[in-house]
Parts: sequence; C-alpha cells; structure tokens
Amino acid sequence: RTPRRGAPEGLGEREDRGPRAPRENRGLTPRAVRNPDAMADKAVPHFHNQDGVQVIQVGSKEFMCIGALPPFDHPHVFLDMGADSEIICQYCSTLYRYNPSLKAGTAAPASSVWDDRARLAAE
Repeated sequence: RTPRRGAPEGLGEREDRGPRAPRENRGLTPRAVRNPDAMADKAVPHFHNQDGVQVIQVGSKEFMCIGALPPFDHPHVFLDMGADSEIICQYCSTLYRYNPSLKAGTAAPASSVWDDRARLAAE
C-alpha cells in the first residue's frame, strides 16, 4: 500500500495481517466472540439503597453503587474497598460493609441487588 497523503514516510501504511474481524467483533477477546454471554458472567455487581437502610452488607469488595432504582439513580460509581471492610458511596452516603459469609454479588438485604437484565426482560 501507499502511504496516506501527507503522512510521514512509514506512517499510514498497513502491512497485510490477514482478514479483519467483522466490525461488531473488533476489540473483543476471542472468548467473548465465541460466547458473548461470557462477558455478562464477569460483570461488576450493582447495588442500590432504594429502601433507605443504614448499612448494606455485600459479598463483594468491588462493585457499583447506583443510589436508588432507575430513573432516580445517581451516576453509577465503582467502589473498591481494598483492604478495608467498609466503604461509603460519595454520592448517596450509603454505607457498604463487606460480609465474607455472603456470596459474591449478593447483599443483605437481598433487595439491594440490582440486575439490569431483569429490568430489561420485564419491559
């Protein structure tokens, strides 16, 4: 191929690397292309405090807080407890406490778990 017009020598050329992936599969790992649902299995859990409880116990140290249920949710923020066992959401001031006896992605109260797939299926 010839370089792009105005491109310095060596830039703009594309060596032949074989056929390109279909546009909808570009940027995905080979596993995700074979099994698109594999990406959903690795999703970060989302929790909300629609009920207004003082503390939500969670089984994950990394998760997203959405505040209340949509459409009254706040920006979905990623929270990471690190070595700590508690964290407060900077938007809604919900206190999340890690409980190792809970499974990853679960919470107490259980109603605090938000699953967008369940909401989409109901619509």
